[in-house]
Amino acid sequence: MSKQIKVPATYMRGGTSKGVFFSLEDLPEAAKQPGVIRDQLLMRVIGSPDPYAKQIDGMGGATSSTSKAVIVSKSSRPDHHIDYLFGQVAIDKAFVDWSGNCGNLSAAVAPFAIHSRLIDPSALPENGIAEIKIWQANIEKTIVAKVPMVDGEVQELGDFLLDGVTFPAAEISVEFVDPSSSGGSMFPTGNLVDDLHVPDVGVFNAR
Repeated sequence: MSKQIKVPATYMRGGTSKGVFFSLEDLPEAAKQPGVIRDQLLMRVIGSPDPYAKQIDGMGGATSSTSKAVIVSKSSRPDHHIDYLFGQVAIDKAFVDWSGNCGNLSAAVAPFAIHSRLIDPSALPENGIAEIKIWQANIEKTIVAKVPMVDGEVQELGDFLLDGVTFPAAEISVEFVDPSSSGGSMFPTGNLVDDLHVPDVGVFNAR
């Protein structure tokens, strides 16, 4: 029987989602590269696949917004602070989707990186707003997070209320730089509004 291993991780909320955050350098050697072993590790941490769809034996919350994993590292790009990789973990299937991004957890990536000392303290203000440039590796886009700092630490307490979240906290604004697809359009059909014709129901305006 294999001996259990210790992997540092942080459970964090960002927007209306929650996930388990890892520093790439803290992962076991075999999981530092994309592939089956990394996926198996993250699924086991989250508690998937679970035929009962409860994720009782794991950190997942049995919903799509709480069955997520994030891997953060110092950026390999000279004009970015950190690289951010997002995995959406299926609940009842053995599958991790690496094809997209979680906009909600994007707000938690920079605070995690600051707490984990993945960003040089000299690049952070003692007090004020830290602008952290993030490379979103899944979709190859830049995100700029503006994180409030107090006495050299991330400010977590605040009075910002977000719909869907019970308690207030500090506000972290997130800017998505050039968010359109590689085709150059934010609108896949090229239209601001499309009419969707649903048989036996009617026509709906989709924006």
